[in-house]
Amino acid sequence: MASAVESPILHALSSAVIEADASDGILTQPATIVVPGWVFRLRGRSARFEHFITGEETMRAMGVSLVVSFGLTAAVTVSAVEPGQPSKTSIWTATLRAIGAKNPDPELRNPDDFASKLLGPQERTILNDFPMDALDLDFQAALKRIPSPAMVTTLVARTRYIDATMDQALHQGARQIIILGAGFDSRAYRFTERLAGIPVFEVDYGPTQEYKKRRVIDALGTLPRNVRYVPMDFAKDDLVSQLQSAGYSPTARSFFVWEGVTRYIPESAVRSTLRFVARHSGVDSTIVFDYVLSTNGAINNPKTQFAQWGEPFVFGFPGDTARQLVQQEALEVVSDVADAQLLASYARHADGSTSLPWSATWPVQRYCVARVPVGRAR
Repeated sequence: MASAVESPILHALSSAVIEADASDGILTQPATIVVPGWVFRLRGRSARFEHFITGEETMRAMGVSLVVSFGLTAAVTVSAVEPGQPSKTSIWTATLRAIGAKNPDPELRNPDDFASKLLGPQERTILNDFPMDALDLDFQAALKRIPSPAMVTTLVARTRYIDATMDQALHQGARQIIILGAGFDSRAYRFTERLAGIPVFEVDYGPTQEYKKRRVIDALGTLPRNVRYVPMDFAKDDLVSQLQSAGYSPTARSFFVWEGVTRYIPESAVRSTLRFVARHSGVDSTIVFDYVLSTNGAINNPKTQFAQWGEPFVFGFPGDTARQLVQQEALEVVSDVADAQLLASYARHADGSTSLPWSATWPVQRYCVARVPVGRAR
């Protein structure tokens, strides 16, 4: 892709190598890389690579995953998350939100009561190595059924925080909402009254988006009129052109949701997305995103559950916060907070008590809100 997000195919090609006969970093085995609609053939000394991997590595951009599998033969096959289907991590996070929505404590309930409507028999089949039958249980029984139940608490805090940030952006004058890598994001369907007259652009891989649209129709009977589905072929489409063809205004004050994406894509894709927001949205537009730091032990760790699902962490922000990188891409940081702050605000009652599962060692992740400053250069 030309502008907002680098092609994940090109990222895959620039960061992987055939294991056999490549000790000098140069591809010496003929290779064919196949993606739906694309075939790349590399031979001889046609490409130099940055580092070695074995087995498989996933390159993901805004919800689209490419799993690059390497072997000792001449053939290399790149396969996506099953074409037209949601990723396993998107099903997992929607499941955790749905379980959190069962909490009988209304103050600490996950507000995503639409998540369960997106999770049918097919989703249970896709994520068949996770106890999806927890969706059939009550809140406490579901927590006992799943591994790492404290992740339900993390998703409660994350969902409530991003919901509140979106509401604030609307109060401050945002005139359009853009969900980058929409996956099973349900805000367009949960806030129908609040978003009446506000276009919501859901950006995602075309076949995956068609899958979600069918699930939404199953749940609602129709698609909301204000939701604009923006299909993206991340290997060749331009985000600016695709959004504008759907009615997006690059000068209007906008609010971008970029949830659960940055850790799965390379630094160059993170930067190009932030650069897109800085250059192609109105002054005072804001973006909210969650992220991990470069010291996170899950990055490039093949033993994590995410890596086993073919969706490993590949990037963490350098330093202690996202501030420096965000400012380098011409955005201004409004806030940058750690999990602990969100958990205190959104996962506890005012008296400090909670009805949610707690952990002595929370996963270290952070949340950044950045804005397009006055006088920015396009």
